[in-house]
Amino acid sequence: MTENLYKLLSGETVTSYIDTGVIYPEVQNNPYSVYSFLLVAGYLKVAKVYPQHDGNYMCDIAIPNKEIAFVYGKEVLSKTGKTSVAISIQQALFSGEALKLQKLLEDFMLSSISAFDGSNESFYHGMMLGLCAVLSSRYRIRSNAESGYGRFDIALIPISKSDPGFIFEFKYAGKDSDSLDALASKALAQIEEKKYETELKAQGVSKLIKIGIAFRGKRAVVKR
Repeated sequence: MTENLYKLLSGETVTSYIDTGVIYPEVQNNPYSVYSFLLVAGYLKVAKVYPQHDGNYMCDIAIPNKEIAFVYGKEVLSKTGKTSVAISIQQALFSGEALKLQKLLEDFMLSSISAFDGSNESFYHGMMLGLCAVLSSRYRIRSNAESGYGRFDIALIPISKSDPGFIFEFKYAGKDSDSLDALASKALAQIEEKKYETELKAQGVSKLIKIGIAFRGKRAVVKR
């Protein structure tokens, strides 16, 4: 369930069977039936429908808007009991301490995710969206938005122009032979090459912090 929540936060859809006649006690026996309740309550939206012969549906579901994405982001933190870690990560971001941020991310992953979770970049993208949720009172959080010559992974656009803006680019090391250090440097260079800062500068953000992060399993390397 947590992995699906990360996928939803990263802007992806999740395919789930929707039971139109589900009743609340069934959630204890089948946790995935909670998607039916969330859909009816408006906390999810249908992206695509696959009708079934029994009158129910298999659906691609997604988070409907950024306000509800914030609610889900906080749920990620509450499930892992790591709200304080998220705040520490926020402090490391503002101080610009790449090594401190790297250690905090690795500590978070070591205690919170399964060794089988980090199977692709989308997982880490969603994880970082969840961690950024604590900043939503000060920042507009954008994910996979077009800027410059491509799409950045995550940008934090400050509500107050006195705060710095942040641009994140992530890389996933699919092989043990892949160098996390080299991939993090590549992510950072991509921000420059693709001019991902274009949108933030157009919105009057003068101070920018650019961060490249490479992930593999429960390991990370952070460059800025």
